[in-house]
Amino acid sequence: MRNAVILAGVWIGILVAAYAIVFWDQGIDRPLPISVLEQAAEATSSEYVQPDGLFSVSIPTGWAIVENAGYVRLTDPNDVISVWIVAVEDGTLETAVEQALDATGAGMLTMTSTEVIPSGSWSGEETIITYVRDDEAERLHVRLQRPEDWTVALLAQGSPGALDALLENLDWIWSELMIPADTIVVL
Repeated sequence: MRNAVILAGVWIGILVAAYAIVFWDQGIDRPLPISVLEQAAEATSSEYVQPDGLFSVSIPTGWAIVENAGYVRLTDPNDVISVWIVAVEDGTLETAVEQALDATGAGMLTMTSTEVIPSGSWSGEETIITYVRDDEAERLHVRLQRPEDWTVALLAQGSPGALDALLENLDWIWSELMIPADTIVVL
C-alpha cells in the first residue's frame, strides 16, 4: 500500500510538472527581440520642441506624441492617460486654465475643481489644480507656470488609479519641461 501511494504521488507530480511547463505562461507576452526594440527607439524622438520655441519637453520612453495646432498630446504606452502641453496667453490664472482646456479639448463640463482657483493677476509661480468628474471615474490634473506674459499648461487626464500609477512619469515630464526651448529639433 505504501508503494502505491508513493507511485501515485510521483505520477501526480509528473502530471503537474507537465501541465505547468505547457500551460504556465500562456497569458504573458513574449519579450521583443533586441533588434526590434532598437528599431523602435530609432523611430521615435525623445524630445519635442514647440514650433515657436516657447518650450521643449523630453518624452518618456515608449510614450506616443501627436502634435496638433497649438498643443502637443502625449499618451503612455498602454494608452490609459493623455497628457497635453500647451502655451496660452492669459491675464489671470482662471483665464489661463480656461484657455488651456479650450485649446486641448481636455476639459469636461461635468468636472469640478478640488481647489479654489484664485482670481486676479497671477505671478509666475507653479500652480497645480485637480478636477474630478462627479462620478470620480476620471481626473484631470492641470499644472501651470507663467514665465512671462504667457502660460505653459500641462494637463493629464485619466482614471485616478492610472494617474497615480504614472505620477512619476508626469513629474518627470514636468521637470524636463524647458521654458523657453533649449534647442530647436524638428520632429
